Amino acid sequence: PEKCGKYVLTVVGCGRMGLPTACLFAEAGFKVVCFDVDHYIVNQISSGLSPFYETGLNRLIKKNLKGEHLTATTSVKEAVPKSDIVVFVVDTPIDEKKRVDYSHLEEASRDVGLNLRPGTLLIFESTTGPGVMETLVKETLETSSGLRAGIDFGLSFSPIRASSGRILHDITNYTRVVSAIDKQSLGAAKAVIKTIVKGQICEVSSMKTAEV
Repeated sequence: PEKCGKYVLTVVGCGRMGLPTACLFAEAGFKVVCFDVDHYIVNQISSGLSPFYETGLNRLIKKNLKGEHLTATTSVKEAVPKSDIVVFVVDTPIDEKKRVDYSHLEEASRDVGLNLRPGTLLIFESTTGPGVMETLVKETLETSSGLRAGIDFGLSFSPIRASSGRILHDITNYTRVVSAIDKQSLGAAKAVIKTIVKGQICEVSSMKTAEV
C-alpha cells in the first residue's frame, strides 16, 4: 500500500463495475480519481454514497473519501493529466438488434487521449469483441493524443467478470485474464491488477486473445 500511494489512478466510468473497481484500488492504497460524465454519479460519490446498491460499497466509499484516497470529478482535464494509470470501465451495451454500441468507449478513449501525458499506463476492463482493442481503441487513442501505444504509453486489456450483488467479491476472487500490446505494458498492468485481485492471473499472448 505504501508503494501504491505514490501513484494516481483514474477510473473512467464509475457505474456498477467501475465504482467497485475504484474503491478496491483505493483500498490498495492508490490515490484514486473517479471520473464519470454523469454529474449525479459524481455528486453521489462525493457525498459518500453509492449511486446504486452494491453489497459493502457505501462503507468503502465513505472510508476512502475520509482517508483522502478517493475523489470524484466530471472533468477529464482535471483527472487524466495527473494520472499515472488510467483504468477504463466504460459500458459497451447491446441494442435491440444485438449490435454492440462502442460509442461510449470511443468517446472515453478520445477524451483521455486528448489529455494523455507520455508514460501513462492504460488498462481497459470493458467487454469488447475480438480486434476492437487493436483497431478502434488503439487508433482513437493514438489519433487524439499524437502518441504511440507501446512506445509513449502503455496499453493493456483485462476484462471484468462479476455478478451484481457480489461485485467486490468477484473482482477480488475470480481468475483474471491480462493482455497487453507489449511486454512492458503487460508487466505493469499485471502488477497493478495484482494489488486488488487475489485470484489467479492468466496472461495471454495478445489483446485479441483476451477479447475472445
